[in-house]
Amino acid sequence: YVEPHDIPKAQFALDSLKASMKWDLARYGLPLDLERFMIVATSDFNMGAMENKGLNIFNTKFVLAHPDTSTDVDFEHVEAVVGHEYFHNWTGNRVTCQDWFQLSLKEGLTVYRDQEFTADQLAQGLSESEAQSARAVQRIGNVMNLCAAQFMEDAGPMAHPIRPNTYEEINNFYTMTVYEKGAEVVRMYETLLGRDGFRRGMDEYFKRHDGQAVTCDDFRMAMADASGMDLTQFARWYEQAGTPRVHAQGRYDAAAQTYTLTLSQSNPAVGIELEEVNLVKPPLHIPFNLGLIDSVTHTSLPLNPAGAQTLTLNLTETTQSFVFEHIPHAPIPSLNRNFGAPIQVQFDYSEAELLTLLACDTDAFNRWDAGQQLFTRAILRVMNGQTQATVLDEALLERLNRLLNDMSLSPAYRAVLFTLPSFATLSQRVQQTQLLDPQALFSARETVVNALAKALASQWQNTYNQFNLNKPYEYNGSAAGERSLKNLALSYWAKADAAAWDAVQTQYHQADNMTDRYSALNTAIQNFSEQSNTLIEDFYQRFANEALVIDKWFTAQATRTSGEFSHMHDTLTQLMAHPAFTNPNPNRLRSLIFAFCNSNPRHFHQANGAGYQFWAEQVLVIDAKNPQVASRLARTCEHWRTFAEPYQAQMKRALTRIAQANTLSDDTREIVHKALRIQ
Repeated sequence: YVEPHDIPKAQFALDSLKASMKWDLARYGLPLDLERFMIVATSDFNMGAMENKGLNIFNTKFVLAHPDTSTDVDFEHVEAVVGHEYFHNWTGNRVTCQDWFQLSLKEGLTVYRDQEFTADQLAQGLSESEAQSARAVQRIGNVMNLCAAQFMEDAGPMAHPIRPNTYEEINNFYTMTVYEKGAEVVRMYETLLGRDGFRRGMDEYFKRHDGQAVTCDDFRMAMADASGMDLTQFARWYEQAGTPRVHAQGRYDAAAQTYTLTLSQSNPAVGIELEEVNLVKPPLHIPFNLGLIDSVTHTSLPLNPAGAQTLTLNLTETTQSFVFEHIPHAPIPSLNRNFGAPIQVQFDYSEAELLTLLACDTDAFNRWDAGQQLFTRAILRVMNGQTQATVLDEALLERLNRLLNDMSLSPAYRAVLFTLPSFATLSQRVQQTQLLDPQALFSARETVVNALAKALASQWQNTYNQFNLNKPYEYNGSAAGERSLKNLALSYWAKADAAAWDAVQTQYHQADNMTDRYSALNTAIQNFSEQSNTLIEDFYQRFANEALVIDKWFTAQATRTSGEFSHMHDTLTQLMAHPAFTNPNPNRLRSLIFAFCNSNPRHFHQANGAGYQFWAEQVLVIDAKNPQVASRLARTCEHWRTFAEPYQAQMKRALTRIAQANTLSDDTREIVHKALRIQ
């Protein structure tokens, strides 16, 4: 049920879903009956969607789509969210939760299922190698989201197990931990049991519990009984909060031609665990995917008599050693392949070893991760004043140049290879060893971005021209990947050469789809601030009657990092007074207030606390009308203790201001009181 002017977009989305979901739903043994999949679409919905049996409620942004108004990412989200709620018919409705604390039983499991569904969608119709690349891009995207948000949650005052024993406000229980970490715990079952074993476990789960309200332990027992594997220790994943760290050390014996890998796991108390006296966290059962790369031949080594190049080690003790024989040269370990467990791995790689992994690792995820580690090291060197003659090493630039032009890699995969670690991910890396100066980190990241842009300037232009073919728009994994690389190349080219402005404005005006038009707008705002004003005005006039597109218009301006804070403050003031922001619904709030506070670190983190005071004001205003949305915004500053001065003191001052409000909702009060450790 949608507004009359949205009917064409709803019908377009439904027709696209019916065509694209048929193959995958058949694969999962599910009947395709979208005609009876009733939907209510509303822009006032706080969340993405809700799987009410027979009548699902969707946020309009996750059910309305058209190429003129929706980006490739929007299309992917529509498919993923509709798929998620559809899968809930089985994991959530037919088999449901015995109590609230089992929430991850349905949400984590269903997130895993929608992730696999989306990977299938992106791989559909591609060759085997292209399909593997598409799946790798999807996996990388899932892990980027996990590391940027859930790992941060795991390290903060709101950290909790995926199945806690108590909770204050149930509205605050719909967390990244329950959903995203819950999905990773489900994925570990597949890693341990294999795909066929996991499917047998799912079949057994449905056979035993159809029509019942059950627990996470019931799911685990179905997996154990169907496979014959003892999963008793695995239950600890449901009981412990925090992101486990695995420290790895390797030792090569040239005479015996053996390689010994020693793994040590730790998981200190975090969040609500800090309130427990004499807490002991026993070791987890961690499935640890391993590969070894020969340091001389740069080829993957067989790890067992069957010639397997990836083995899943069962790390069940605090410290364990694994010995591999017939290793001709000192190997380079490829650790936690495909991110088989939601852990942080620590290994003392040399730069040369990371370059080898970036060039030769057959695991697409770890190949990408090697690049992320090299980028991270470069950024941290700049931040700590340790930069040598060049920001980026010549050997790294040579390797990157080859990768950018490697036609054996899909465009989508090349796009993620050249996307630097996010500010949020880098923040966590810094906060492990020192207090964070957000301005120094942001500046260091920008320095590396600009160095990469200038070092490969001609290549960025060539790459853009190679994929800027003005082909009619179609949404599929291959076409979306080409647009992703093209628009990434345009953004780098714009940083390196002012002459790119002509290409930016030409793409904006000639685009036949929202992906290209919105990418050009963002590139203009971030790199050509003064010239971009005409495009900003044109964009609003084109789409003034399209609420979801105007959300994008607000976000593009709220996340502009150029200029001074005074200019940004004026922009925020003007946008909040704009007629389109009157009585803002949750989507509109996220498009402007959330976007500025959570995605604009340069302007949000001001030494005088101006950004934090703006945040506090908005939390209080929103809390009076919508406590659930306010409580999510309130989490922006929960990590205040990990920041350097004066940011730490300013954040605490803003948090205290919120905590002292007399009319604060229970939702928001829980967040700020835990952040301040107020009992």
